[in-house]
Amino acid sequence: MNSPENDGITHINVYSKGKTELGRWLSNFAFTPVYLGNYGHFASIEGYWYWLTRQDERLRHLHGFAAKKLGRELPAVKEYEDGHFKDLIESAIEVKIDSYPDKQEEFFNSTLPLDHYYVFGDKVVDAGHRWIIDYLEEIRNE
Repeated sequence: MNSPENDGITHINVYSKGKTELGRWLSNFAFTPVYLGNYGHFASIEGYWYWLTRQDERLRHLHGFAAKKLGRELPAVKEYEDGHFKDLIESAIEVKIDSYPDKQEEFFNSTLPLDHYYVFGDKVVDAGHRWIIDYLEEIRNE
């Protein structure tokens, strides 16, 4: 895992509290309103993430920890076949990137590897969901 001191130097941490603007924007927590076709409008990918399984309309309007907090408090009411949930999130991430041309340029021109970890004081914790980072790298390298 990379060191937070090197965020923006040797890598970009895709994290709402990351050191780079690009890393914060790429985070699912970011307030990045998107229109996701038949699913409608969402204030963030995080809100969409939880809306998919909770189906609570309040999640459409939330971003950041508020989306995660409410999503975790609500019971799951919908399940997806293996891989389908991941496909939906990847599609939403692609729509997000396509919806922000000003950020797109910075994203596609960046060459630092992406990472995803949390920082709690002196403690660095792997955020998991490596498939999200892998997908972002895939989009960037196309």
